[in-house]
Amino acid sequence: MFVRVVILSLLLFVAAFGAHEVMHLLLIYAVGSQGLIIARPWHLGYLDFSIWSLHAQPTAPLDVVRQSIVNFFGPFLAAVPFAALAWYVRQPIAFAALLANVVILVFYAGIELGDLLLEQVWNTDVSLLTTPEFNYGVPVLVILVAGLSLTVISAIRERGRPIPE
Repeated sequence: MFVRVVILSLLLFVAAFGAHEVMHLLLIYAVGSQGLIIARPWHLGYLDFSIWSLHAQPTAPLDVVRQSIVNFFGPFLAAVPFAALAWYVRQPIAFAALLANVVILVFYAGIELGDLLLEQVWNTDVSLLTTPEFNYGVPVLVILVAGLSLTVISAIRERGRPIPE
């Protein structure tokens, strides 16, 4: 069960990540600017290695308010269809994978807005927030916790013990 949750979560992550970047681009246009989605190498913060990533960016810098809207609502709005689908899914593996991806997208909404406000408003650089290790490490952790949680819940249910509420 654990492996199936992890695999399905990773497959959904690809769709969620793409939806997240597309929503950023739609919001860039919605706030009155123009933008594009680019594939770019992203250098790891702790290893001398780069990975590829997608990134939506405006063609001209946005003010803090408009950039805040783009940063927060891009991943937040991308989470809405996954949350709606999770609401109706009854299969535990699919539900766990969908819920993990909703949590990941809400995490992105928080760190993207938080990083912008820390840098632009409070003049504080928390470089950890922009490292690939953090941006992909936390989602991997969320997926592993979802898989482990469902595995433990299933094992408890199979033993006939009720799960405390």
